[in-house]
Amino acid sequence: MDNQTNFLAYMASVVSRLEGERRHGTAHVYRSALKRIMEFECRDTLEFHELTPLWLRAFQEYLLGRQLRWNTVSTYMRMLRAVYFRAVDDGLAPWQPRLFRGVYTGTKVTVKRAVDEMAFRKLKAPVEPSEPLERARLLFLLLFMLRGIPFVDIAYMRRCDLRDGTLTYRRRKTGTWLTVRVEPEAMDIIGRLRSRDEGSPYLFPFISCPGHGEYRQYSNALRDFNRRLKELSLYTGVEGLSSYSARHSWATIANYRNYQPELISNAMGHSSVKVTETYFKKHTDERIDEMNRGIISYVFAV
Repeated sequence: MDNQTNFLAYMASVVSRLEGERRHGTAHVYRSALKRIMEFECRDTLEFHELTPLWLRAFQEYLLGRQLRWNTVSTYMRMLRAVYFRAVDDGLAPWQPRLFRGVYTGTKVTVKRAVDEMAFRKLKAPVEPSEPLERARLLFLLLFMLRGIPFVDIAYMRRCDLRDGTLTYRRRKTGTWLTVRVEPEAMDIIGRLRSRDEGSPYLFPFISCPGHGEYRQYSNALRDFNRRLKELSLYTGVEGLSSYSARHSWATIANYRNYQPELISNAMGHSSVKVTETYFKKHTDERIDEMNRGIISYVFAV
């Protein structure tokens, strides 16, 4: 296939490029979007000029007809948009203003994954009978303490990324560089969870055979971590524990503590405040009532 005129061939080349950059998770999503397009078209060619607002709306209806959720549809549309912009930059696709205006590229707020401060206080107690659950507890707390760092960035964290109490790393998902001061509580957990294999380039033992099926090892480690967190939820009575909830919880608690959304966004390495706000859990009625009481007291000096 000629990727000079064929959008699908060009998209396949983007997937290969991401694989070469070891961004396997992102490549997987792009590959899934490409597969859906080929299913929709029943062919392996789609010329750049065929990518029109009408085609995009028809593809969106196809995805919805396949019972995909709105957030999944949005993900695929954003993948298409990113590939299209790359092709425009490479001089292969004609620039079409507002091409994606008629399809959904937002984020629909669904069930929030955050847990509150009381849950973290419960998780401070060690899980004595089970070493796997104890390690899951420590890892969950570490994700939170490192500003809600995603599990994937922990899994691929290199030893050289930690220097003099500071983590400097590049986010696997976005490529954003982040610098995190490791607080003493987090450093203690790192010391307990770090890899004992001095020959491994990785700080943690989730990828035990570097250079050999690393993405598969990461996926297996993530699956095992989430399974242990479900067990930990049953053991501690803390509901909603998952590899995502540490990140959502850090953002939500920072929001509750009235830190500026821009500050939270920068801390999490998001591309915009709009992305960060999808992480926030809605304030409870009690918190809203407290806010109103505070405003009335301030204005009327009650």
